[in-house]
Amino acid sequence: MQSQCNTTHAIQNADSHLLSSRQRDDTQRIIVLGISGGSSLELSFHFIKKFPKGSMLYVVPSKSANILCKAEKNLNLIDEIYKIRTQNLCIESKITSKLASGSFSFESYIILPTSSNTLSRIACGLQDNLLTRVAAICLKEQRKLILAVREMPLSPILLENMHKLALCGVCIAPPIVGYYSGVNNLESLHDFLIGKYFDVLGIRHNLFMRWGENE
Repeated sequence: MQSQCNTTHAIQNADSHLLSSRQRDDTQRIIVLGISGGSSLELSFHFIKKFPKGSMLYVVPSKSANILCKAEKNLNLIDEIYKIRTQNLCIESKITSKLASGSFSFESYIILPTSSNTLSRIACGLQDNLLTRVAAICLKEQRKLILAVREMPLSPILLENMHKLALCGVCIAPPIVGYYSGVNNLESLHDFLIGKYFDVLGIRHNLFMRWGENE
């Protein structure tokens, strides 16, 4: 698949990923979303739907994610992404993508969902596709990397791999709901989870009610 991009503005500052979220507004941000072959594509779609329209979003779907979307939903993953968002969106999959170079500046990378296979490959330093290569970029360039591990129960091997990556500064963030937020349906559950990921990314939102807000 060729790179497919639709942008309304260019972001040229090579040092932009070094700025904290408090120093930048939404129109300056470049975030990368990886989609692996874990069975939580609804969260990927909800992330894209709620992501700020003024920010630039790169999406890196794996081959397994494409296969899974077809198998579980009988849908084409790329087509579904474009149904949700077209503005400031770029879909990349080739290892020759600019995302595969540390010289290309982006702020953060979240893989949602992160399959156990993807987690293990990143922990072992494998860079055999764009999904894992971008993770390696984050590790070597010390950029924010968030892994939404979608597996249960967790084997000792997976726990060891998560511990190893956490020691490298990776944020291990499984999609676990907090019912204090008033979750009462699937939409509110998705809002809570994506809101928590936005918190880690420093993205302002009002997707869920925080603890104590109803007092």
